[in-house]
Amino acid sequence: MACTASRHRLGRMLISEAFLLLVTTEDGKWLASSQAVPIALAGGLLAELTANGRVAVDGRGRLAPPADPSPVGDPILDQALETFLQNVGKKPKDVLGTVAKGLGDELYERLATAGIVEIHRGRFLRPNRFPVRNPDARERVWDDVAAVLGGTAAPDLRTGTLLGLTQAAGAVPAIFPPERFDMSKKDLIVRAKQVTERDWASGAVSRAVHDAQVATMAAVTAATTAATTAASG
Repeated sequence: MACTASRHRLGRMLISEAFLLLVTTEDGKWLASSQAVPIALAGGLLAELTANGRVAVDGRGRLAPPADPSPVGDPILDQALETFLQNVGKKPKDVLGTVAKGLGDELYERLATAGIVEIHRGRFLRPNRFPVRNPDARERVWDDVAAVLGGTAAPDLRTGTLLGLTQAAGAVPAIFPPERFDMSKKDLIVRAKQVTERDWASGAVSRAVHDAQVATMAAVTAATTAATTAASG
């Protein structure tokens, strides 16, 4: 029954849900920086809302009132939409941190309801863990993005955004082992960058994905700087 539910859910899985599944190992660990993942998840919502015409950006690169501010009908997307609408005038990347709060847990709850992950509640201040219960679901997402990375499929909104967020989070080699593509780690990273820089999305969506990538990379840089400072101290 769980497998049937997950197959049913995969068809309408949010980009952010797919990214979270992609970055989660079977034992519930993350393959990317814990600072970068939440921002990338928020970036996935930004891209999806922009593609649906619910988020608009003006010529200055700031959030503007969209032509259609009506709810999408998905509670997580609609919650993010409300936040973006409340921050008209700001740059999208500066709002992603607010959108990201608690987002990972909400998405994991949905994946758990679909039978795709399990929830292991932490005790004594230990964080919760979310091991993958249905590896086939993760593998299908992996295969779609790997086809784009390997050049056998063209990127679309979903796969282009997923690869862009993975690249921005610095997680391409961790999620997509270079030997699977008969490439070096360096060449694979270059390949991912080249693919994500192609003109695969509309102008509005392209800007949204770019903003999400910039914010995600900033989170990675901040985490790296903090770790270096702590080590040197």
